[in-house]
Amino acid sequence: MTPDSPRSRGDDIRATVACGLLILLLMAPNLALLSYGHTSGVGLIVMPLILLVIIAAVLGKRPWLACLLLLPFALLAPLDLYYITRYHAATTPAIIASIFATNLREAREYLGGTLLPLVMAEAAVAVLTLGASWLVWRARWRWTHRSRTLILALAIGMPVLAMALAAGIGNKGTRMQRSIAALGALSDPFRNAFPVAPIVQYATYRQELESVRQDMAAMDAFRFHARRATAIPQRQIYVLVIGEASRRDHWQLLGYGRATNPELSKLPQLVPITDMLGSWPQSITAIPQLLTRRPPDGNPLTFNEPSILRAMDEAGFDTWWISNQMPLGLFDSMVATYALEARHSVYVNHVSWTAPGAYDEAVLHPFRDAIASSHRDLFIVLHLMGSHQRYDYRYPAAFRRFQPTETDTASSASIVDKERNSYDNSILYTDHVLAEVIGILQKSGAVTALWYESDHGESLPTPTCPLIGHGNGTREEYEVSAFAWVSNAYMTAFPHRVAALRENAGKRTLSADTFESLIDMANLTYPGRDASHSLFDPDWQYRPRIVNYPVKINMDNAVFDPNCQIVEPPSG
Repeated sequence: MTPDSPRSRGDDIRATVACGLLILLLMAPNLALLSYGHTSGVGLIVMPLILLVIIAAVLGKRPWLACLLLLPFALLAPLDLYYITRYHAATTPAIIASIFATNLREAREYLGGTLLPLVMAEAAVAVLTLGASWLVWRARWRWTHRSRTLILALAIGMPVLAMALAAGIGNKGTRMQRSIAALGALSDPFRNAFPVAPIVQYATYRQELESVRQDMAAMDAFRFHARRATAIPQRQIYVLVIGEASRRDHWQLLGYGRATNPELSKLPQLVPITDMLGSWPQSITAIPQLLTRRPPDGNPLTFNEPSILRAMDEAGFDTWWISNQMPLGLFDSMVATYALEARHSVYVNHVSWTAPGAYDEAVLHPFRDAIASSHRDLFIVLHLMGSHQRYDYRYPAAFRRFQPTETDTASSASIVDKERNSYDNSILYTDHVLAEVIGILQKSGAVTALWYESDHGESLPTPTCPLIGHGNGTREEYEVSAFAWVSNAYMTAFPHRVAALRENAGKRTLSADTFESLIDMANLTYPGRDASHSLFDPDWQYRPRIVNYPVKINMDNAVFDPNCQIVEPPSG
């Protein structure tokens, strides 16, 4: 930079220091990610610095304006840095969505004692950025050296050259697509580092939100014409709890040898559903199966019928969706489409499932608030983080009963034993959260019932199989945990439904039975409904239990490979 008129050496030094501090601030999130082992220094340090040089070159005649234009990103830097240092992970579009879904009270609870320091940091950043702009203007900096022309030529010429070279390869019909792809490839190194990352994340968030809104619009005109089957004078509260990655053979309630359900096991009105299968081993396709009438062998991406929330709303229930998962994202947006059908939605988590975040008990406070908010009849969905990998992230230290766990690096125990212990601890904690939810319902004085079902199961490593997680198509990923609980008042009001549930709970059931079971549980009906899908109906009927990955097959006729228990069609 060179001056266009004389200025003091002190002005020059102060402008240099201020600009240096501003650049350091903008690089701080990238330095933090680098310290936690994310990607490489080229992507996180070199590329952002190149971008800042290009910005300075573009505004070389007015460098003070470059400082001013960086103000929004400078204000974002402390917030991004706070998130990274707290969770050791980069922010995502889903995190941006959760911010938009958070109210002021939840924000205060999330930030806690860091709220005041963050406010002070934001004020300091504003002073620094505005001060840097003023000091550069006062110093009358200008970039007049020929290096500026070279930088601008490279910044403009390289994309043009890349697009031209890409367009010159192959047939004429694909030239434009190749040119755009080349430009995208050239921009990729800049996309994942601050200050570009927030722009990309916000654009992705808006794109996914628009996709959800389009799905909502496609379903908006549909009506079940649901109504109450019988009149009940007392208040009614019905709850659907969606678990996560919870396989049934690790539940004490469902026959497991370990005491993973010490609290739920004490509840006399609890009815274990002992042979429930999910149709899909991934949340994105499994959860819509729980919420809608979609056939188990149907295409999950083309079923545009509303969920159980629409039916409940039509029948006069105030509807809530309270989630400890993400409101948007690659694996969440389809679920969010149904969540938006609720009159009220609350998201309590501010980190994706790939990192430590809010424990599931975070849903209890808004759950109590929902019940206390009015005297209306309620239908509430609680969406838990459950037992999603990494399992040690899913429970507080007080529930670290089975040891050693996956994070015990000093232990010589096998990975098989560590993962099993961590997984069982996560189910032990889920047991506690569910018992707390039921305790809140018991105190409500209403006619209440709760249905719990995991979206899918989970693979755990064994001596013969290294698979872990879900989406592999193993037997354990389809065998989900499920139960129903009813209050004494519910048993008095609907004894025939409770009797039918107890009769059907041990039969070979499927997640495709959930929608009609919830309709019956909440005392609803609608024209043309098929009650033979409801476990609360004495005429429930078995249907082939279709699962869909790696092949579409009736699970009750399937065979399983001997090493990993992957579902296979019967031979012959």
